[in-house]
Amino acid sequence: MIVLTASGTGGHIYPAIAVAQTLQQKEFCFLIEKGRVSQSILDRHHYDYVSLPIVRKKGFSYLLGFFRSLLFFRNHKVRQVFSFGGYVTVPVVLAARCCGIDIILFEQNTIPGRANRLLSRFVSNVCLSFPESANYFKGKTILGGNPIRRFYLPDAVVDSLLSLSWQSGKRCLVFGGSQGAEQLNLFVESHYEWFESQSVVLIHIMGEVAYRKAYGDQSMVIDQNEKEGVKRVVVPYIHDMKRLYLWSDYVISRAGATSVAELMFYQKKALLIPYPHAVDNHQYYNACAFVDLGFGIMALQDEVAKSVLKNLFQFELNIDSEDVARFHGWKELVS
Repeated sequence: MIVLTASGTGGHIYPAIAVAQTLQQKEFCFLIEKGRVSQSILDRHHYDYVSLPIVRKKGFSYLLGFFRSLLFFRNHKVRQVFSFGGYVTVPVVLAARCCGIDIILFEQNTIPGRANRLLSRFVSNVCLSFPESANYFKGKTILGGNPIRRFYLPDAVVDSLLSLSWQSGKRCLVFGGSQGAEQLNLFVESHYEWFESQSVVLIHIMGEVAYRKAYGDQSMVIDQNEKEGVKRVVVPYIHDMKRLYLWSDYVISRAGATSVAELMFYQKKALLIPYPHAVDNHQYYNACAFVDLGFGIMALQDEVAKSVLKNLFQFELNIDSEDVARFHGWKELVS
């Protein structure tokens, strides 16, 4: 059996799911914390998991999580553990180490998470998304990229979006990620007319909380011209991002690790606006790496303006084939 462990956010669990999708007929199980969004995500994917009663600020829960993990490892023939970061992985990885199980860490950000920095001394390999991360690890590292999902859940909202009669023009996808989208939403909303004047059609994924506050229970808000077609659609959330990446010419988003990895994988021209309150300011450094690799441009939240948008729609990709090739390097570790 293979165990995958990740913290409760989408940024941690989705790379784990990407790896699970490559395991095919191999037996695997997730060890996650109880009561986080990762549970509902795994439920939708119909993956087996064990939820651990670990709470970030309750030290005793870590000890309980360690012994629960230790019991799991002793009751199952686990040959390998893949760990994707976050505080829940600390007791799981330490228990695996006590059992002599091979462990591989996956680090999604340029500035590694604190859990991975702590645990790196107990593992055989650390798979990095960005070369800058290597400075934080003393053990063996491989530049393998952030795992990207091969398959996405069926999504009726995407079916509806792609069946619309869109106006001709540049296609732009906007989303804010799981946190910190409010200011990005406000900026984009205030420039709806500007996008229209530039013949840019939009799909704006606003986030469920902000969307319900603004539009209530509507499934989506469509703005269209009877003769020319749809110019803008606002939706709360999307499961199948792959088809929207393929639909879009340009993207405006935060700089979370999964978003950045997907933009690089699908080679999308993008404007990244880092969430300024991310831990260790890691979104800023993710965005810097993205720009340095030639995929797009970046603006700080208080600096974004029409001039930045104009730069986005004039941007041309300037990427190296070796940088693209590394997106698949992580597969060598899990095959």
